[in-house]
Amino acid sequence: MPPRKKRATLARTNRRPHVDDATWGKADDIAAADAITVGHLLTVLLNKYASGAIDVPIPKEDIRAGGRSGHLAAIGDAAWHRADQRRDREGIQSMSVLCELLLRELVDGRVTAGLDAAPRKRRTRRDQRAAEPHEEAGGAITPSLIATAA
Repeated sequence: MPPRKKRATLARTNRRPHVDDATWGKADDIAAADAITVGHLLTVLLNKYASGAIDVPIPKEDIRAGGRSGHLAAIGDAAWHRADQRRDREGIQSMSVLCELLLRELVDGRVTAGLDAAPRKRRTRRDQRAAEPHEEAGGAITPSLIATAA
């Protein structure tokens, strides 16, 4: 059997941003609900921040105080570096502060991120009508779904 081809993966580095422990814990709960890690959430948030899709309130005072500890997370390198450039332009003190600000936005419900999957309407050759997702059918199998399953 020929060796399996390796897929290209994004480089991730274990980083230790210093974030408020309560904020990290709540973000960890949000991540666990989607069966992902806080590192994945931070990679998504940093990418969106770097591209300008989301903003964070820039603190006027230094928020690097007590109650914060380093939390180890594998975070995408490209997202980290791109976000670091924007953070520097905006005058945010450090990447740890930026990570905390992004996680606060997530925890407070002003930003959403995660891993989500939902049924997609699609057409088949036999039935050119859009198939009804399971939830729209009230959890029951509908005749149109039975017809397309054959």
